[in-house]
Amino acid sequence: MSKSGYYVNANATDFIFYDYENSTITPGKMGNYVMGAPEAPALQTFENSYKPIHGYLAAIVCVFGVLANVLNIIVLTRKNMISSTNIILTGLAVSDGLTMAFYFPFALQMYVIHGISASPDRDTEANAKYTLTYAIASVILHSISIWLTVTLAVFRYVFIRFPRIGAQYCNIQRAKTAVISVAIVVTIVCIPNSISYEFKSQSIEPPANSSNMTSHPSLWWIDVRNSTHSDVVLQKFNFWVQAVLVKLLPCFLLTIFSVLLVRTMQNAENRRKKMMTKNSVADGETQPIGGSTSSSKRSRRSQRTTRMLLTVVILFLVTETPQGIMNLLSGLIQDFFHHIYTPLGDLLDILALINNGINFVLYCTMSKQFRDTFISIFCQCFPKMVEGRKLQTVTTTMVTEGL
Repeated sequence: MSKSGYYVNANATDFIFYDYENSTITPGKMGNYVMGAPEAPALQTFENSYKPIHGYLAAIVCVFGVLANVLNIIVLTRKNMISSTNIILTGLAVSDGLTMAFYFPFALQMYVIHGISASPDRDTEANAKYTLTYAIASVILHSISIWLTVTLAVFRYVFIRFPRIGAQYCNIQRAKTAVISVAIVVTIVCIPNSISYEFKSQSIEPPANSSNMTSHPSLWWIDVRNSTHSDVVLQKFNFWVQAVLVKLLPCFLLTIFSVLLVRTMQNAENRRKKMMTKNSVADGETQPIGGSTSSSKRSRRSQRTTRMLLTVVILFLVTETPQGIMNLLSGLIQDFFHHIYTPLGDLLDILALINNGINFVLYCTMSKQFRDTFISIFCQCFPKMVEGRKLQTVTTTMVTEGL
């Protein structure tokens, strides 16, 4: 007897069906296919090798990722850290942290506790209900993270390219409005995905050597509604919404603004060097005169902040672009999802999870203000460390101002 179950990737709405009898996988059919994708034995071998360890690795990444995003929220919401940029980064930390929190029980149930093979113990009604909750919530939350990253890139570009306009329109209040607007609009856009699923179950015959021949355990899963013409239309509409609006469009925008940010940073650095040359002292030193030192310091601080945010944007772009392209190809090329995407699904998931939790490391290594605030909050039990850090900051400031 063959029965299909449902599995959803952390950051995609595509679906895979399990053959419970043979433990094989077949893809859900969608789109108008123009060609077929050949089998890829090497990818299948990779999937078989990686899948047994994916659940354990994902669970560890989720635990540390949730903790890291909680720390991000605590630090970024301190009074001295409040800014329009940090408001958006706080929203990003919330959505990333919740995405990983939802993935953690899913990884334990589907990979660790009951193994990777389908079984009545794993595929229970309660697990199917959680899988549905996870499938809906993860798509919404991750989509919010993607569009908040786009918002971050737009705010930063406007702020450094048009400082006066940025100071007027990219303020704290508008950043809060942007975060709330993104959350509301993305949730509305994801409604078709949220109503596309239904529960299914089937009793299975117990093994011939079973001592309890009267018990018929059930396998539960969630499936995409396709029983009516309206369901099919909704399914195709949802596919294009997710492929274009949730994946490809934000990746395209992130690419554009990444290029613009790099060019703007280069132009700003060139202008700063020209000003230093014009203001050089008569003996040939390249030290700015008058009050230009503080301006130069602010410029360098702004450059460091922009580099940090650009790193966040580029990491998101590198992680999301392959998924967006493969999501689209899955709906256009027959068996592409089965032969290409499915073997790489767990790898793409773990890369996305790592990206969701890595921002704390970036902030600590690239933002002095973040490090100092973190130390002042969490290192009160080490007063000597705090005092030493403050002394170092004061000394550095005095030396810099005296140059």
